[in-house]
Amino acid sequence: MTDKKVKITIDGAVHSVDKNKMLIEITDELGIYIPRFCYHEKLSIAANCRMCLVEVENSSNALPACATPVSEGMVVNTQSSSSKTAQESTMEFLLINHPLDCPICDQGGECELQDLAYSYGKNNSRFDLLKQTKPNDDLGPLVSTDMTRCIMCTRCVRFGSEVAGIQELGTIGRGEASTISTFVEQTVDHELSGNIIDLCPVGALNNKPYRYTDRTWELDQIKSISPHDCVGTNIYMHVKNHKIKRIVPLQNDSINESWIADRDRFGFDGIYSSDRIDAPLIRRNGELVTASHEDSVKLMNEHISSLVNANSQDKIAALVSPSISLNEQFLLANYLSLQGIKNIDHRIHQIDFTGDTLDPLFPHLNINLNEIENMKTILVMGSDLRKETPMIAHWVKRAADKVRQYTSSITRSENITFLLVIT
Repeated sequence: MTDKKVKITIDGAVHSVDKNKMLIEITDELGIYIPRFCYHEKLSIAANCRMCLVEVENSSNALPACATPVSEGMVVNTQSSSSKTAQESTMEFLLINHPLDCPICDQGGECELQDLAYSYGKNNSRFDLLKQTKPNDDLGPLVSTDMTRCIMCTRCVRFGSEVAGIQELGTIGRGEASTISTFVEQTVDHELSGNIIDLCPVGALNNKPYRYTDRTWELDQIKSISPHDCVGTNIYMHVKNHKIKRIVPLQNDSINESWIADRDRFGFDGIYSSDRIDAPLIRRNGELVTASHEDSVKLMNEHISSLVNANSQDKIAALVSPSISLNEQFLLANYLSLQGIKNIDHRIHQIDFTGDTLDPLFPHLNINLNEIENMKTILVMGSDLRKETPMIAHWVKRAADKVRQYTSSITRSENITFLLVIT
């Protein structure tokens, strides 16, 4: 074998695999499923849930697949009686204090514990004492808690320290008294906080605005792009009866990985505000009256056609809001071009255009977002990345974690410096 490859045997089949990976990464690549709770591909390895225990020959005990690196000649049996017994025993321990809340739990239908309990759990419980309960912390207006359901996987804790860069959650207490809580009894307050909802494998952390509204199997899933900034964060819209119920991330490792900002997740409520115009308005006799889309488009066509007929096309221009989506901008530009109108601009707030004829001081970087991670030094001027473009701030943090260097100059806010050491 090469220096980078080793041969291992999994369930009787021989595979040539990368030697610098953990066993669970290899099985995922091969399509062999091993149950897990604490493991997540974007987080560090904790190996504390023990659900991924599998039999490895020449080992006296079952080993956690998430923390076991592959080695030459390794023989793994994921379906053996030893592996199944270890996984069933782990599941039994996890269910000792877990409440039977499935009918009222928001995680029902997409709960990893629920799914694995059906596949790896036993038909009855040998535990007949009172179940332990834990207090619920108030984490703020976005994330609700039911910590009695928590299985201490620590995904939320690792996300805060490793991805968000703010260690607001931690493990408090020891043994059966352990719980996840904030260190100083404060709310979770950062721009990526909603991602701990997706990471939680049970119903301990939930989407507070969405809570007790709809079941997941009642929702249609639609791919979309976040309209809140220029990053192009990939999202899923969960829709029921043509109404958005919640937003969750769509994984795209070159843009937003598995994360989305809180404004992308919770910022859709304004669509259904009573103050929002939800139908076209036409001015008749000096007053705005509601009209159908067909009548509005017809009237707009008539006005634009009359303008084109009465004026040179070079004297007609359209100003577009920079807040609308690229799809809407494209449709409008395409429609106007069919009318012969080429003057379209979105810079409605710009006053001075004298620099348009000059070469840009800083040419376009021409790199993908994930390439920011490989930068050695980064200079940010006049921008609060964490608030304005949270996903760019995420990639800046990734770069800083690699080289431990960050240069910030002339910024409106210094709160990005929490990410790293300034040199």
